[in-house]
Amino acid sequence: QRRVHGGNSFFLSLHLHLVSVSTSVHRTMNLFGKAKKKTVNPVDSIMQLRETLTTLEKRQLHIEKKIGAQLDEARAKTKAKDKRGALFALKRKKMYEAEVSKLDGARMTIETQILALENAQTNIMALDAMRMGTTAMKEAHNHLNIDQVDNIMEEIQEQQQLQEEIQQVLSQPIGTPMDDDELLEELNMMEQEDLEKQLLDTTSVPTSVPASKVPTGVPAMPSVPTKTPQQQQVEDDEARELRELEASMAM
Repeated sequence: QRRVHGGNSFFLSLHLHLVSVSTSVHRTMNLFGKAKKKTVNPVDSIMQLRETLTTLEKRQLHIEKKIGAQLDEARAKTKAKDKRGALFALKRKKMYEAEVSKLDGARMTIETQILALENAQTNIMALDAMRMGTTAMKEAHNHLNIDQVDNIMEEIQEQQQLQEEIQQVLSQPIGTPMDDDELLEELNMMEQEDLEKQLLDTTSVPTSVPASKVPTGVPAMPSVPTKTPQQQQVEDDEARELRELEASMAM
């Protein structure tokens, strides 16, 4: 009875100790909060999955070699008339083939997970970039509002209108504006006077002729021009062109 009592007291004290430890741990967790779950980095997960995929590929190559070996063994047993041994080799071959099929499924699952994680990582990067862009736009818009933009645009338009008015004023002539019609009329009068003067010069007749130049026995007659100035100018131009042509042919 003493031994049983002693054993019970030992288990009782052990139980009380465990309860005390559990209570202290519970209090500690309540004091500092629950333990946070370890976050998994998608990049690390992708690397681990790729390593696993490499291991599965090596395992599959190893088993495929065993399949070939079992097939060779089955053929050798068949040639040796060992039907039982050939059947056993074919059974092992089927077992290895089933293992290869399982490995194919596992590899496909891992590759699907890798693709999904890569897409998720890409989405996270795109979302982070868009979040940063949104934050930057908010910071920029904190310094501006629609009223300020409207005021700035109105000031720009006012300054442009003022600049146009200044240029218009600067482009106006200084002094009394001149009438073009009056100037044209004056010009026409000057041309008419010149024309009349030319006509008077061409139709004038000399009143006296020197006696030495008048032939005897012939009455003195006034010299009247037989060609107009325009005709004389044309003849002079033709003569000049003829001289130039002869000079060029002589060269």
